[in-house]
Order: sequence, then structure tokens, then C-alpha cells
Amino acid sequence: MVNKVEKDIHTLLGMIGQENRLAFNMFYDIYYDQVFRYAYYFLKDTEACREVIANLFFSVWQSRKMLHSIENPETYLFISVRNEITRYNKRLSKNANVLSLDLISVQSAAVSDESPDDQIIYEEMQQLLNKIISELPEKCRVIFLMARHEGLKPKEIAEKLTISESTVRVQMKIAIEKIIERIKPYYPDLTFSIFLAALF
Repeated sequence: MVNKVEKDIHTLLGMIGQENRLAFNMFYDIYYDQVFRYAYYFLKDTEACREVIANLFFSVWQSRKMLHSIENPETYLFISVRNEITRYNKRLSKNANVLSLDLISVQSAAVSDESPDDQIIYEEMQQLLNKIISELPEKCRVIFLMARHEGLKPKEIAEKLTISESTVRVQMKIAIEKIIERIKPYYPDLTFSIFLAALF
């Protein structure tokens, strides 16, 4: 059953999709601190976080017509933050004329700040995740891995695979739901940040 908070957030998303900037500003105010803290957890740089979060919410506004279909806004935002962090690090490395940091590097930095117990959970989860991902339907798996390893947005994946963006979004949703469904029984008390660090 959808609780009142979730219902209110989805109402906001629907309003944003109708070009309502006041609703967008409310959504921004609700989630800004959460996603900023999450970005800082990985980047440890205030200015970098501001740039990443600005790009994140700009992307949210650009995708406003699709927001009504998002079932879990928090999952959507945190995954989007990870993708923005990946792109930020690639741009930073390119400008510095050094090898770009890939997504695994970002994950490793995140895990190094966790407690020893969290690191063990992370390593065990990676093994389980790899098994679960390998068992996803082929199209679902390919799309998910393109987002996971290359940090590609749905539009970019759609262009590469010559399929519709809506198909990409549906397949991503299926992949994430299947992964969460299968991994949760093993880690019922798993914190959201560790789960996302392992997943993306």
C-alpha cells in the first residue's frame, strides 16, 4: 500500500511533468541534502558535489515528461547521482590528460571508507550480484550492464542498440526489480548506500 509521503512525491512528479516549476523546486528542496551527502560520500569535495548535483537536477528537469513512470524516486535519484559522478570523474581525468577513473574505481573508493564488516558484505554481495546479473534475460542484462559499466543514460543506450528509450527504461526497471527481489533475502538489513555502491 502506498503511504502518504510516497503519494505526495508521485503527485509532485506528475506536476513536474506538466512544466510546474514550483513543484520542481519543492522536489529539489526535499531531496537536495540527501543526494548532496551521497555525492560527498564518494567525492569528498564540496564544489565537485555542487556540480554533480546541479547536473543531476538539470537532467531530472530535462526528463520531466518521464517522471510520472518512476516508482521509486529515491532509487532513481541515487542511481542518477552515481552516473553523474562517473561522468564527472571521466571529464576531470580527460581535462588532466590522465587515465580516466572508471566506475569500479569509484566503487573501490566508496568501499575503502566503509567499516571492515561493510567491506566483507560488499565483496560477498558482488559475487552474488554477478551471479544474479548473469541470469537476467539477455536484453535486460545487456542494457543493465551498459548502464552499470559505462554510465550511459537511457537515451544513449537506446541510440547504441537502436531501440526506443522507453524500452531501455522498462528493461532497466525489470533488471533492478529482479536484482533487489533476489538479493534482499540474503541481506534484509542492508543499508541503501552499500547496496547502491555494489549495484552501481
